[in-house]
Amino acid sequence: MGWKVTATKLYCDIVKAWVTVMVYHDGSTKCGYYERHFTNRGSNKAEAQCSENCTLLDAYKEDVFQRDEIVD
Repeated sequence: MGWKVTATKLYCDIVKAWVTVMVYHDGSTKCGYYERHFTNRGSNKAEAQCSENCTLLDAYKEDVFQRDEIVD
């Protein structure tokens, strides 16, 4: 069946905190910090930086799929 989701904690320089980042097998990603602190709230500078091309999520997603290719 394979994996469905993988997650880890990484340090985010934008919000200056450790955040949980998740990568799903379909290629979608989520940041636990963003979901908890910015969803359904007013927009601010940190939120704009978080939501636009998050390099942390992109880098972790790339790493996960590279490791997955090696295993397959």
